[in-house]
Amino acid sequence: MSFYPQPNKYQCGPFALKYALVMLGQFHNEKVIAAKAGSSWWYGTDEIGLANAANYFDCTMKYFQSSAHADSINQLISYLEKKIPCILSVDNWGHWLAVLNYDKQKFIVVDSGLEKVIVTYSARQLLKRWRYYDEAQAFESYDGYALIPNIKVVTKANFTFERAKFVMRERNADLASKWDSYFNDLINICSPIRPNAKLTMSFTEFVRRHENLLIKQVAYWHGTPSHPELNKILDNMIFVAETYDLIIYARDQKKALIDLSALLMMYTCGKYGMSRIY
Repeated sequence: MSFYPQPNKYQCGPFALKYALVMLGQFHNEKVIAAKAGSSWWYGTDEIGLANAANYFDCTMKYFQSSAHADSINQLISYLEKKIPCILSVDNWGHWLAVLNYDKQKFIVVDSGLEKVIVTYSARQLLKRWRYYDEAQAFESYDGYALIPNIKVVTKANFTFERAKFVMRERNADLASKWDSYFNDLINICSPIRPNAKLTMSFTEFVRRHENLLIKQVAYWHGTPSHPELNKILDNMIFVAETYDLIIYARDQKKALIDLSALLMMYTCGKYGMSRIY
């Protein structure tokens, strides 16, 4: 799961919805989404199927459209500013992609049809793909769907321009492909930030205080992993935690330390193996 290309052309719709749901802190396998959307290799996925799948995951796909490119861009930005991801029909209604954010005059797009699925587009670049044109009727249209959650969202992702570039670097391929695994582990260690929350610490600060102890102990007890390797795992966790504004309450700090040490040791044993010690 997470940020990787679609294996088949007809799966662009389920992948686009999957990536939009990730922004709302929901992680679902594209095969499940495809089943709910009624996707098929001979027909692909239409907007009705995507709407049915979104509804199954407690979201509504709100349609917006314009024949004017400036108005279309403004509508899209208005949703993105509210941290509402959008799904667009592009390539003359031949493909679906997800737009996650608008930052530094760039649209952060996830296109599962590309090898590196996260890209940034200027308004002009996006409009070029977004535009639908009917030659017979000389009709131009820009069609999109805002993914509106029907339930209270625990946490929304703040996927900025810098974060998009970082995730798609070659050395961060593991982070991109295991994004949901990192999030699912972190949400069991941390809590979403809440207004007026007291006695809390950011996950970044918590790791800063304890990472030397964690890494030193795991490397010592197992004997194989290097300190930079384990530090990379913690850096990935920090990146995801910061994207979703996750914090740790004072009452949970001891548990968080135990959870992180267990995760690092499980990672180490899973990669390098381990003989029975007792």
